[in-house]
Amino acid sequence: MARLGTFDCERIMRRTRLSPLARAVLKSRFPEAKDPVNHWLPSKPDWGKLLPDLDILREELTALKKRGGKIVIYGHDDMDGITGIFVGLRILRNEGFHVIPIVPRREIETYGIRPGRLKGILEPGDLLLTVDYGCSAVEGITWARNMGARIVITDHHTLNPPLPPAHGMVDPQVTGGAAADLAGCGVLYAALSHIYPKWDNDPQLLAAVALGTVSDRVPFTEWNRYLLHCFSLIDTSKLTEGLKLLLKKWPCRKYAWTGAMVRQQITSTIGKGDSSGISSMIDFMFSYDTAWCLNLWNTMQKNSEERGHLLSDVVTNAIKHKDSEADALGMILVFLEEVPGGMGGTLASRLCKIYRRGTIIVTRREDGKLSGDTRSIGDWNMAGFLVSMKDIFSSAGGHYRAAGFAYEGTDWLELREHLITHMTEYPTNPVPKPHVDLVLDTLPAPGQFTSLAPFGPGFLPVAVKVGSMRYLLHLNNKGQANWCITEDSGE
Repeated sequence: MARLGTFDCERIMRRTRLSPLARAVLKSRFPEAKDPVNHWLPSKPDWGKLLPDLDILREELTALKKRGGKIVIYGHDDMDGITGIFVGLRILRNEGFHVIPIVPRREIETYGIRPGRLKGILEPGDLLLTVDYGCSAVEGITWARNMGARIVITDHHTLNPPLPPAHGMVDPQVTGGAAADLAGCGVLYAALSHIYPKWDNDPQLLAAVALGTVSDRVPFTEWNRYLLHCFSLIDTSKLTEGLKLLLKKWPCRKYAWTGAMVRQQITSTIGKGDSSGISSMIDFMFSYDTAWCLNLWNTMQKNSEERGHLLSDVVTNAIKHKDSEADALGMILVFLEEVPGGMGGTLASRLCKIYRRGTIIVTRREDGKLSGDTRSIGDWNMAGFLVSMKDIFSSAGGHYRAAGFAYEGTDWLELREHLITHMTEYPTNPVPKPHVDLVLDTLPAPGQFTSLAPFGPGFLPVAVKVGSMRYLLHLNNKGQANWCITEDSGE
C-alpha cells in the first residue's frame, strides 16, 4: 500500500473537520455528486488525463534538447501570464534549456502574438512556447511556423476557430471537464510537472500558480481547489524573498480568505499597464534581494495609490457614459475615447462590482481603432459572447469571467449597434440571482463555515436564509467571519 504524503494527509484531515452545516452546504451545491466533500476538495488530479497534446510537448522538448536551440516563452501581460512565465522559466531553465521570455506591452501593442515581437529573437529550430496566450493567434503562429520554428501553445481561453497552425495545443477547452477551469499558469504548471514530476508541489511554483489563479478570477473548484489547498501548506522558508513578501501580504493565507481580498491587497497593488509593477514581477518573484524587493513593493504601493485616485475619476466618468439601452438589457456598456493604459479591465471589474452585472468597456487605441475589455458575474459567458461575434472582430477571446476584443473599425456607433443587437439574441441572464445554500430556523454561528474557504468565483461565500432575510458570510482581513444582510452574490 502506498504511503500518504503530507498533502494527502492534510486534505483528509481537512475533510473530517467540516461541521455538519458546512457539509450540508456542499451537499446543496453539488447535488449530483456521490461524495460532495470529495468534489469540493478532490485528490491530486491526473494532469495527463484531460490536457491534450502533452505527448507532443514532451516530444518537442526532447527533440530540442538533442538538436540545440532555445525556448521562447511568450506570455500574457497580466498576473496569470506573468506567473505562468515564472513557472516555465523555473522548470525549463533548471532542466537545462536556454529560455527567453517575451511579455507584450498591451498599452502600446494590440492583443495577440505579433511577428514584430518575435523577429530577431525566435530563430529556425527554436521552440515557441506560449502561456495564457495563443489559441487565437493565427497570424503570429503562422509566421513563426513558416520561418522554421516549432510551436506549442499552452492556454486556457475559449477556442475561436480557425485555430492557429501550432504543432501542439495544450488547452483544456479542447477536452473540457475539470481541467477547463484552470488558469493559464495552472495549465503550464500541470503540463510541465507531468513531464518533469520532480517539480510537482514545488513551493515556489505553487505560490506563483496560486497568485495567477486568484488574479485571473477562474473558478475556485475541483483542480483549482486542489492547487490552492496545496498552496496553503507550502514551506515559506523555501521561497525567494520576492515570493515571501507576496505571501506576507496575502490576507489570512492559512485560514479563511476570499479571492477578492487577495486581488485587493496584491493584484491591485501590482497593477497592469502604465506605471504598474507588472513588467518587474518576473525579476521580483525570482529575487533573493530583500531590500530590492521591499523597495519595489513600496514603489508599487505608491503607484497603486495614484492609480486608485485616477481610477476613481475614470469610474465617475464611465458611470456618466453608461449606455441606457444596454442597461435595460441587463448589461453595462460604456464607450470612452481614452482609458489610461492597462486600466480597461480594472474599470470593467469595478463597474461589474458596483452594478452586479456584466460590463463591456470600449475605448480607442492610439491608431484610432476600437478595443474592449469585459468582465462578468452571473451566467453571462463573456468569452462565449465575444467569440460568437468573431466575424466582426479582428481578435476576440478570454474566459467566462474576463475577456477582450479588438475591432478594426473606428466607428463607435457601428460597433455599438453590433453589440446591442447581439445582446438581444445571445441566450443569457447577465444579472445574477442571489444564491441561498440553506434555509434555517435560526442564524448559525458564522465560524461553522470558515473551513470551506477560500471563497471566490464558482465557489461563493455561504448564504443562508432565516425567515425573509438572506445572510451572506463575510470575512475580514483577520479571517474572522460575520453575517451581512444583503442580496449581493459575494463574488
